[in-house]
Amino acid sequence: MDEHRKPTDQTSRGGHPIVDSREPTDFGAQAASSAEVERFELLTLRAEQLVAGRPYLEFLRRERLSAGLYVLEAGADDPQQPHAEDEIYHVLEGQAVLEVATEQRPVKPGSVVFVGAGLEHRFHSVSSRLAVLVVFAPPEGSLEH
Repeated sequence: MDEHRKPTDQTSRGGHPIVDSREPTDFGAQAASSAEVERFELLTLRAEQLVAGRPYLEFLRRERLSAGLYVLEAGADDPQQPHAEDEIYHVLEGQAVLEVATEQRPVKPGSVVFVGAGLEHRFHSVSSRLAVLVVFAPPEGSLEH
């Protein structure tokens, strides 16, 4: 964890510590409540994802959305099933193809893809480690499929 994040007794569904407020120096002269502003470091999230030993690390969960880091190694299979929630994928590193229904969408760093709730989708042809920021709205698993 970076020096500004303070763990609480709670963890997210992905096992990531839920944190309380930041130091005022993070955001200028005014302190922000943790419900309004949180900062995460990709290197720290990646380390926590590796330690957890799972491809997906949820690091944020709020009433209306959740976010996580999804990492697939080169050549890996993507076992995900359709979700009842909308998703946004932002590719941070790596290259692959995202299959949505029958459409093939090559993705690389900087690619941002919206996938509507209930659509069949998966990554394949992962040619180099794929790290993806995933945002669910509402939070993953909060709706029945």
